[in-house]
Amino acid sequence: MLRAVAYRSVAVQGIDALRLERIVEGAQRFNRMAGVTGAMLFDGARFLQYVEGPADGIEGAIGRIRASADHDRLHMLGDAVIDARRFPAWDMSCLMQPNTVLDRLFVARWGRVDHALDDAGTPAGGVVLLRRLLERPDA
Repeated sequence: MLRAVAYRSVAVQGIDALRLERIVEGAQRFNRMAGVTGAMLFDGARFLQYVEGPADGIEGAIGRIRASADHDRLHMLGDAVIDARRFPAWDMSCLMQPNTVLDRLFVARWGRVDHALDDAGTPAGGVVLLRRLLERPDA
């Protein structure tokens, strides 16, 4: 069984490039051991992270995330059982993004139906939007 979780949080004051690099490196080490993949976005003040993997690996990742002193105001956006990974090759990468991108992802649907379309026919699911962003970072 695979599980996927998305959350948003607010970075504590003083997150600089070196500290961010250490956060990502620690996540990569843990994720490789736990079989977790995913992506993290950062706009200089807020994080959005999506992780997927075996249920026990996700539990461990969420425990690390909740215990981290690098952010607060953690808010779960979605938690679902999935059939297949959406980001099988990403052990964890952090992409800097403008706040408008994170704003859009924060209001996206992160439930089971990640391929749903909104009223304008645009993909509204958070995973779909995140995947498009990662496939075409300039979009």
